[in-house]
Amino acid sequence: MDNQMNEMVFDESRKLTGTDLNKAFIYWTSLAQATYSWERMQGPAMAGAMIHVMERLYPDADKYKQERKEMMARHMEFYNTEPWLTGPFILAVILSMEEEKAAGVPIESEDISGMKTGLMGPMAGVGDTLRQATLIPIVGSIAIALGTSGSYFGPILYMVATLGINYGISYFGFRKLFTKGKEGISEIFSGGLLEKYMTIATSVGAVTIGGLAANTVKLSSSAVINLGENKMVVQELFDKIILGILPLSIIFLTLYLLMKKNLSSTKLLLMLVVIAVVGVLIGFI
Repeated sequence: MDNQMNEMVFDESRKLTGTDLNKAFIYWTSLAQATYSWERMQGPAMAGAMIHVMERLYPDADKYKQERKEMMARHMEFYNTEPWLTGPFILAVILSMEEEKAAGVPIESEDISGMKTGLMGPMAGVGDTLRQATLIPIVGSIAIALGTSGSYFGPILYMVATLGINYGISYFGFRKLFTKGKEGISEIFSGGLLEKYMTIATSVGAVTIGGLAANTVKLSSSAVINLGENKMVVQELFDKIILGILPLSIIFLTLYLLMKKNLSSTKLLLMLVVIAVVGVLIGFI
């Protein structure tokens, strides 16, 4: 009966508009990390993104006092996901469910909370892989190459491209998924297409990082060994074994210390400085 009554009073003015969606999207992508709470993680940001939505769906604060309280309570719960690339996709689905709930569709608060909880882990894995491990390194490698050549366009490209990833790709998916709702998420994970795209993206990211390391890590030996009347240039010997073996070795050493020995980046940086100083003093580098 309550649902039927809600359907009767629900009108077009209470439906979410493009402006409402834009405000929720901008709030989330801009402040998801700025309002971090160790108890609720990104919960405050999610609740903040819902404020204008709540005012649209439940415009009369006195009449819909209970609905407003419940809406804020369920979005202040613990929540944590990748905020920029795939986080808005979850937001779109939740907004679609909130609109349906306000229209009288039998959706419980637990359904919305369960959807958030169920999606935040998988979508975080997808977002981190595509954004941090693939798109950002590719953009960064191009920007670094331009910067090292003396071009001011390098840092500008990085900033513009990063903003494009954060507010461009995600916004397109955000609007699409709001229209499709829960079914849109099912389409993303069905058919194995997502796994294929992620495999391709991860491979491209790995190749990009490898190319970036090869072009930016510089290390050579200036040592010369006297063999009687002959002299052997150590760097030439290394080049005959594997071209670029010294930069490759320092890269693998860095990865080993970071991943296997859990060495902090600060300690690792200091260690590399010490290695460089000692190498120069003994005449090897």
